[in-house]
Amino acid sequence: MGVTKKSHIVVFMIVAVAMEVTMACSGYKARIIKMENCAGPDAVITLDPDFSIKLNKKCEIVPSGCVHNKAFTAALTKYKLQKDGIILKEGELDLCAVADKVPGDIKDMLRVFGAPASCPVPEEKICANDHRVDLSKYKSMLSLAKGNMILDSNVTHDTGKSCFHVELEISRS
Repeated sequence: MGVTKKSHIVVFMIVAVAMEVTMACSGYKARIIKMENCAGPDAVITLDPDFSIKLNKKCEIVPSGCVHNKAFTAALTKYKLQKDGIILKEGELDLCAVADKVPGDIKDMLRVFGAPASCPVPEEKICANDHRVDLSKYKSMLSLAKGNMILDSNVTHDTGKSCFHVELEISRS
């Protein structure tokens, strides 16, 4: 199964889990309404409390802060993406199996958020360190995300669970 534009949108919204963002790309802005790690303190993947993301005028994601991963060899996520109360996409995704098929630029972006580039994943702390990811080729897709978005993602690892809930409002000024 190839990576489609719909899966790029899903990937974009999964990335939104870590966003405290002011978007300036093509006039789009986003506001985090609510973000929580619903797996508790024993989650396999956790974000520093001060982890944040900005999208600059060059359509680059600029993260700051760190992601902590406990070691795992499997990551199966059940997710649901809603926009304005309508379910856009829901399903299951084997993050380890998909990691090899994701284009390089998306793989770089996911790495910043602790998502696997391949499995197994060692216990590690991944810090942004001024890393930038260019999203300019995806800016035409921002209009599809305009509105109120909710993403729920429950990830089952061989070593435990991770869970994220994010509510995001995307608008154009």
